[in-house]
Amino acid sequence: MKISVPDGSGRLAVLAGTLIPGDGRAPIPDALVLAHDGRITWVGRRTEGVVPDGAMVVDASDGWVVPGLVEGHAHITSFASAAYHPDAPPPFHDAPLLLEAFARSGVTTIRDTGGPELGALRTLQTHTGPWPRLFGSGPNLDGNPGGPWKGMWKTDDPAEAVEFVAREADAGVDFVKIYAWMTPEVLAVVVDASHSRGLRVAGHVGHLVTARDAVRLGVDALEHVRIGRELLDDAGRSAWAALPRRPRDEMSDTRPWRFIDPDGAAVDELLAYLVERGTWLTPTLAVHEAIAGGHAHDHDTTPEITAAIRLHYDATSAKAEKSAEDQQWAQVEFQRICRFVARAHEAGVRICAGSDTPSGSVAPGGGIHRELELLVAAGIPAAEALRSATSRTAELLGRPHDFGSVTAGSFADLVVLDADPLADISATRSVRAVLKAGRELYAAPALV
Repeated sequence: MKISVPDGSGRLAVLAGTLIPGDGRAPIPDALVLAHDGRITWVGRRTEGVVPDGAMVVDASDGWVVPGLVEGHAHITSFASAAYHPDAPPPFHDAPLLLEAFARSGVTTIRDTGGPELGALRTLQTHTGPWPRLFGSGPNLDGNPGGPWKGMWKTDDPAEAVEFVAREADAGVDFVKIYAWMTPEVLAVVVDASHSRGLRVAGHVGHLVTARDAVRLGVDALEHVRIGRELLDDAGRSAWAALPRRPRDEMSDTRPWRFIDPDGAAVDELLAYLVERGTWLTPTLAVHEAIAGGHAHDHDTTPEITAAIRLHYDATSAKAEKSAEDQQWAQVEFQRICRFVARAHEAGVRICAGSDTPSGSVAPGGGIHRELELLVAAGIPAAEALRSATSRTAELLGRPHDFGSVTAGSFADLVVLDADPLADISATRSVRAVLKAGRELYAAPALV
């Protein structure tokens, strides 16, 4: 790949052996992408366009070009907070380590689903470093006793919850995230208050409120596959209820899947309801897999990043809680969850790719590639899996015209790959170069 030196005009031309637009359109062979001042102005066959004089030219005519990847579920603002990383220097603390890893992996946008401080979100959103852009919810809202994560805001009072939403909306959060101990009464007013301010609500549910009831109450996006007891018949519900309770089951119990047929009628009915309600699902299979213990996630990264995310490991790993029976069942539960996700896609549920990094010690950057591999292994076509990590999550964030696809008007967020991800989704790991809004975030060492 060759990169020419521009004349400062702000014009960019990318030559692609194959362009994969990321929004359902067919791949374009021998493609040309033109941009000016960070926005794409034209996309088409190379023979039909003209490279402007003085443009920076990225010659990837032997490669594949895809939109910048969108990590759909991450907790990166924790790393910009002294609450988790008091010994790292402000204002960013340990966040640059992770953000640089995301950039190297082709991630140009991150959906941050909760951190301890709104200030940390703002700090990262206003950065000028060569890192991905960030959209976030700020601190999560929960009921009592609530999740164990630092900075969560907890209340069982509907009026206080509405005040929380108002403060977060005034501060400019991009969406509201609620957690497992919220009661139905509080959730109902949170949804109304959020929607009245134009904010979608994402839910980590499945404890006091089932996923189905959360959607009925207006939750827009389900995080993880915290779906279970609403799919059980009487016998399954009794068998599940007889299992010993464990710490963190309120947040991550997958044992109902021992008694659920992912191809059964109960799943059919739930999926039809999710489609009817227009629900988004970010299944985070990578962290499910890590907790199940079925994959040794290599960190694809430096010892410094490994040490940083280790701070979260004890709070997010459930391995130590598993009995021998739990360990035997873990892979069955995981495979049934994967089948459910594939069926959700087939039914028309909008799937977004997110890895929940750093939970479960899932690697920043590498996690989104593992998520794509798991989605494809579950039965989702590679093109649709890639779409889940590009235009689908851009739609969930309400920014479909800004990023997530290679189309005129969008930011020039582009990743050059060495191999075809539609033939083998693992090719998304073969990152040669990354551009965000037309500016280089990363080039492979051989190109520098």
